[in-house]
This record gives sequence, C-alpha cells and structure tokens, in this order.
Amino acid sequence: MDALESEISERSYHTTNAKYTLPNDEVEHARLEDQAAALAEMMGNRFVHAPLRSPSQILDVGCGTGIVTRQLAAAHPSAKVYGIDLSPVPVTSSAHPPNVEYILGDVRDIVPRLGPRSTDFIYSRLLVLGMTDWAGYIRDMASLLHPGGWVEVQDYSLDWYMNGVYCSEEWEWLKALFLAGEQKGWDLRAGKNIEAYMQQAGLVDISVMTYRVPMGPWLAEPGTKRIGEHAAREYGPLYYQALPKMLQGMGYTKEKLRCLQEASSVDLAGQEGKELNFYVTIGRKP
Repeated sequence: MDALESEISERSYHTTNAKYTLPNDEVEHARLEDQAAALAEMMGNRFVHAPLRSPSQILDVGCGTGIVTRQLAAAHPSAKVYGIDLSPVPVTSSAHPPNVEYILGDVRDIVPRLGPRSTDFIYSRLLVLGMTDWAGYIRDMASLLHPGGWVEVQDYSLDWYMNGVYCSEEWEWLKALFLAGEQKGWDLRAGKNIEAYMQQAGLVDISVMTYRVPMGPWLAEPGTKRIGEHAAREYGPLYYQALPKMLQGMGYTKEKLRCLQEASSVDLAGQEGKELNFYVTIGRKP
C-alpha cells in the first residue's frame, strides 16, 4: 500500500454510493463540533435565519454529529425534528431530546418516505463537498415543504480572496478540484449559487446573507476570531486529506497527487488578508 492509499485507509468513510468525500470518524466529529461552535460565534449564535413560526416538522439534512439537530429540537420542542445523514450520528454525552429522530441514508432516497408537503423547515449546512445535483436537491426539498415552509442552506463557495482581490484562480490543486467537480457533479461554488437553484425550484422571498471567513484571527469583525483560527488550522489538513479521494479516477499519478496536496497546504495556510465567503440562503414555498 502506498502512502496516499494509507492516508485514506487510516480514516473511515461512509459506505454509500453518494460522493461525499470527507471522513466520518472521531477526528472528523471533533472537527465538525469545533466548526459548528465557530460558525455559531461568527453568526452571533443565530444558527437559523429563516423566520420560523411554530413549525411542526423539521429536517436537518447532513446532520453530522447532530449538534444543530439538537439545537433545532430545543428551540422548537413541539416540532418533530429529523436529522438525516449518510453515517450514523455518534453517541454523545449531550441529552437526546425526545422530539429528535435520526435517519440513516441519502435524503434524496428518503423523500418518498417523508411525503410531499410534510415539512415546515429544511436546513442543511456544508454539503458542498458531497452534493452532486443541487438543482434536484433543492427541487426535492421544495416538494417536501408545506406552503409557507422554508429551506435554509448554509455553505461555502471555494473562492479565496487576498485583501479583497480574487486570488485562487491559479491554485493548481483547486483547478484540479473544479475539473473533477465538472465531471462528478459537484458545484464547488454552491454557496453563492443556491439563490439561483431556489429560484429555479419556484421558491420566493429568497434572501442571501454573506459572512466573511478569514484564514486566521486577523479580521476585526465581531465573532470572526474563532472561525478564523479554525479555518487556518483545519482547512489545509482537510483538503490535504480529501484531495486523493476527490481526485480518484482523474488520471493523476501518485507523485502528482502528492504535489497537489503539498500545494494545497501552502495555499491554505493562515495569512492576514486571506479569506473566503460563507453564504446563508433562505427561500419560502409560496
């Protein structure tokens, strides 16, 4: 087994046919928990932006460790809250709210089980490295909503800026990812494209909020220190680990893959002035 194969085999991944590329082990769970806390701080502890009014059923799609699922359940104790993920939600010491149920599987396969017009609010965050049909996903979620129900999507676009100027267009590893995305169906600019997908699905009252995520704790905006520290510490190793799996079948040699990995570590190092955008998009079913 070569070094790249060893790096992949040392981590555990979901066993479905979905193209989500990140691990599902304890190391990843810890990263997700820290990321969730950092994002919450960045957004002023406003983890939901849609104007909900007494929802009776809520879906948290790609729920990961279930941290937002539990927050949704606590905020809406009279609602049934489903957390849906490709991998089992890890057992935690956190209280398990009685109104939470976790469903294992791909949400696109679960749509018939849930039924049309069954849900008041559908939430998803950071599916950019796994979703292969955003237009179909948003269309399916719209079909699940009651009239007046809301979809909220929180995600990145993989474009980095230096002092406000787009700087990642020549990053070789990122160009390789975008090429792979074209072939495998990923939209690596999903964050800023969700608005168009919601329009195509017939949603209305669409609103987009954009948060700046610094690659380091340099940004003076309130709430950005922790997410900046997280991004500078975690995103380089994350893409270093993900690249071999994401670029499988693209014809790269092991040596070339290693060069791309090393380049990603350099490009994603924390640096004052370097940042990317995190988008929150909401839309209502008429």
